[in-house]
Amino acid sequence: MIEILKLQYEYCEQVYNIARDCLPEHWSLEGIRDVLKYNNNIYYVALETDTHKVIGFGGIMIVADEAELLNIAVDIEYRNKGIANKLIKKLISDAILTGAQRMLLEVRAHNDIARCFYHSNGFTELGLRKNYYDNPSDDAIIMEKILNC
Repeated sequence: MIEILKLQYEYCEQVYNIARDCLPEHWSLEGIRDVLKYNNNIYYVALETDTHKVIGFGGIMIVADEAELLNIAVDIEYRNKGIANKLIKKLISDAILTGAQRMLLEVRAHNDIARCFYHSNGFTELGLRKNYYDNPSDDAIIMEKILNC
């Protein structure tokens, strides 16, 4: 069984390992632990309850009436099982509860799978940031979802 739980300190190392394996621009372990220090960060993990293994994570930052999706990732072995959908839906729900009017994110222009995932969750393309990413170099597509508050 998979549960979506608030990020806790004990899960940070597993989150770091997923980020390192899945996100070219991943945060350091200390950076992941830092999100726990701020009230405007909302982070969740997808936890396999039988093994206590973190298999995915996602987080947003709330600023005024906006939520920014900071990152979301699922362990390669657990992809295509609806885990990312569970995480994004929980984050959207929490953003609405905080009073956020919209959610924003950046995604690599060449990451067709992620862009399709965001489109399927109601995000639309808003703009472009040229040469936003390194390793490899890529533009960022800014995406937005208007939240029904």
